[in-house]
Amino acid sequence: MTKLAELQTNFIHDCLSGALTADNTLMANYLNTQLISAQGLMGIYQSSAIANITNSLSLSYPVIEKLVGKDFFQAMCKKYIVKHWPTSGNMDDYGEFFPSFLAEFEQVKHLLYLEDVAQLEWLFHQSSLANDKSFFDWTCLAKVTSSEAITFLLSPSVSIMCSTMPVDKIWLMNQVNALENIELSLESDNDTFIVLFRQGLKTEMMTVDEGGFTFLQSIEKGLNFEAVVESAKAVDADIAIDHSLKKYIELGIISGFSI
Repeated sequence: MTKLAELQTNFIHDCLSGALTADNTLMANYLNTQLISAQGLMGIYQSSAIANITNSLSLSYPVIEKLVGKDFFQAMCKKYIVKHWPTSGNMDDYGEFFPSFLAEFEQVKHLLYLEDVAQLEWLFHQSSLANDKSFFDWTCLAKVTSSEAITFLLSPSVSIMCSTMPVDKIWLMNQVNALENIELSLESDNDTFIVLFRQGLKTEMMTVDEGGFTFLQSIEKGLNFEAVVESAKAVDADIAIDHSLKKYIELGIISGFSI
């Protein structure tokens, strides 16, 4: 390893290795420690790195930050960062495990909705970064003689999730222009089925019923159209398949198919 590469590796290690001590500060041999210790100096850089990573989490999880408060969010992020250090320099990829971390974090684990709200925010984040959808070819679809053999494809920006909590309403209540008359109950027995999809530069959120969710979930699993219909009708015998298919294609949620 070259001298420069060694310096870079040691510097990154010290910034992203948790608590620094005299024994684990790899940059100690390269620093002038007459005025300040190596761990003290590298601690400054480490604090800066943690602040930058926390800012990235704040951009991905703004609703979580609003729900728990900025100061607590920052303290919580520091715990998360120490447990899940970034593995690349691309912060767009960072934060995937934050929802599961919240579910186990002692101070907030009683807030049962927090994990699913965070999961919804992570899906929003992923959708915003996904590739653009292709244009659906209605002409080619019209030429298909056997619809049972078709496998429809979801657009790259589409994500679906199911929650036992009204996470859609919680998310909406914490937006800048939130409506003031949104009714919210955490005691409901009904699950919430959500579809996220991007139109232009904006990610849209749509709630669907269980039949619509199963319809899209089956497509996501790669099932052919016959199996998709069977799955959807198993939970909602009255689902209008033709209407659902047309709606999801027109919204850009379904963007293609294969045979």
